[in-house]
Amino acid sequence: MALAEAGKRPIVVDLDLQFGDVGIALGLSPERTIYDLARVGGSLDPDKVADFVTEHPSGAGAMLAPSRPDQAGTVTVEFLRELYSVLRARYDYVIVDTPPGFTPEVIASIDLASNLLVVGMLDALSLKDTKLGLETLALMGCDPARIRLVLNRADTSVGIKRSEAETILGRTPDAFVPSDREIPRATTDGQPIVVAAGRSEAAKAFHGLAALYLQDELVAEAASNGNGNGSGSGSKGKRRRLGRAKQARS
Repeated sequence: MALAEAGKRPIVVDLDLQFGDVGIALGLSPERTIYDLARVGGSLDPDKVADFVTEHPSGAGAMLAPSRPDQAGTVTVEFLRELYSVLRARYDYVIVDTPPGFTPEVIASIDLASNLLVVGMLDALSLKDTKLGLETLALMGCDPARIRLVLNRADTSVGIKRSEAETILGRTPDAFVPSDREIPRATTDGQPIVVAAGRSEAAKAFHGLAALYLQDELVAEAASNGNGNGSGSGSKGKRRRLGRAKQARS
């Protein structure tokens, strides 16, 4: 939502195919989901895909997860590859919200992503999982420069300091999202925190994270112009993000 407020056209794809909750978090009714699109069959084109995108009042789009866990198997890796290609041509940012774990669908999404966003929390169990996730991405050959790290509930008093978390993870997180009682309230109301409480510290953290990607886009466009490749409005300006945990929404 922070990207939409910045004038960009983002879409989020809920890849938690069994228990996705993007629709609930955004207050959207899943009248048509990614399962329905996959079940139709045939090749994909922008007009066909658009019929299955749910629009949020902010201007962002959402491709919602299946309504039931048994529908997940219909969404294949081959289908996702074609879907991402179509979405990338239509939207400024394609954000893939993944479940925790490296399923074939998640691995394919990682391979196709231009940027990765790993989300953890400031507690021992989450830090352990986050570290394993970062190590797995390294084993997959992912360039560390493509990866950004966010810690949610980063001001919660759990006995672990930020500096200790940085030592455990081997890097400094790019954003710290503080705890905020407005986040669960906003989720219950189906509103992102940047909409429900735009001046909150949590909302400011998400805006700061969005600003990092907007800056990346400007740098890519400048590099493209410097190389004589035109306005830089091509695929280099498109970004895909993947999060491995979903404790808070932007």
